[in-house]
Amino acid sequence: MSVLIDHEQATRAREIENALASVRREGLEPSAGAKAIFQSYVDGELTMEQMGAAMDRYADQEYGPVRLPRNERP
Repeated sequence: MSVLIDHEQATRAREIENALASVRREGLEPSAGAKAIFQSYVDGELTMEQMGAAMDRYADQEYGPVRLPRNERP
C-alpha cells in the first residue's frame, strides 16, 4: 500500500471518527449497517457522495420514508 493511500485512508478514518463522536455526544449509536457503510468509505470503496447515497438507501430500507410536519397554519 502506498503512503498516499495510507494517508487518504487515515484522513477518511478521522472524518468518520469525528462524525461518530458528534453523534455519540448526542447519546446515539449508529447501527451495525451504518457502521459497515462508514467502513466502506474508510476503505476507499465509496466516495463521500456514494456513502451519502448508501446511507439514504439504508435509512429508507430500515426505517421507511420519514414524514416531517410542515410549518403550515390551519
